[in-house]
Amino acid sequence: MSGNYGGSSLPTTPIGGDVLYSEKNGTYKNWVCTTVVGSAATANFTYEGNVYYVNTSAAGNSSIEMVIDPGKLTAPPTGVWFICYQCSCNSPFSGTTAPSAVNYSGTSTLFQPVIIGGGGLNS
Repeated sequence: MSGNYGGSSLPTTPIGGDVLYSEKNGTYKNWVCTTVVGSAATANFTYEGNVYYVNTSAAGNSSIEMVIDPGKLTAPPTGVWFICYQCSCNSPFSGTTAPSAVNYSGTSTLFQPVIIGGGGLNS
């Protein structure tokens, strides 16, 4: 998957499915995964109650690109590993915002928009 994932790094850390599942509320609580790679003939994982199958073949591993919150894995994965990165996702936004983004929220006045004009009706 390409794009800006937020957080402090790109998704480059491989984590075994069994390890990710067992530590989903511990070590990997603030992590996000973007790719699931099948490494066995039977490869699947259950996310938010839905089972996803990763087709593998003798030619090599197959993968699924999907943004995954480890806390939402609902059963131990079988024959897969994940590519993840650490993301507390609570850091202030920086960068360019699309013109379609019209609503902002946050607790800091430092990052709230100021609209000039409108007869003082805006803040």
